[in-house]
Amino acid sequence: METLEKFDYIKAHDPDSMERLKRLLDRKGFLADGNVYGERFTDRQFNLVFEPLLEAAYDRARILECLEQKEMTVQQLSDGLSMDNYTVFNYMKDLLRKNHVEIAAFEERHPVFRKRY
Repeated sequence: METLEKFDYIKAHDPDSMERLKRLLDRKGFLADGNVYGERFTDRQFNLVFEPLLEAAYDRARILECLEQKEMTVQQLSDGLSMDNYTVFNYMKDLLRKNHVEIAAFEERHPVFRKRY
């Protein structure tokens, strides 16, 4: 998936993350000109920072899309999205902290998450 498609996807499912990415992109010129210490970011350096942030925002948007359709556990999300359990768990902690998701119930000892509206 290309960057612009990812932007559209993130904007549709997680507007807060898209806003943060947009603010960073808006600062790209400032970073290229130099910060208060005179340090300048090259395009390569900027992309080394920006690309992982974009991928993480895209993965969180995928999780939110799944939770819009159905309440799920971390394991179910991990299996459905072909992502590592640990990665999904960390994203869920972040989404819980930002009040994007909530715990709807428990299956055995595992929390079942749903998207907050």
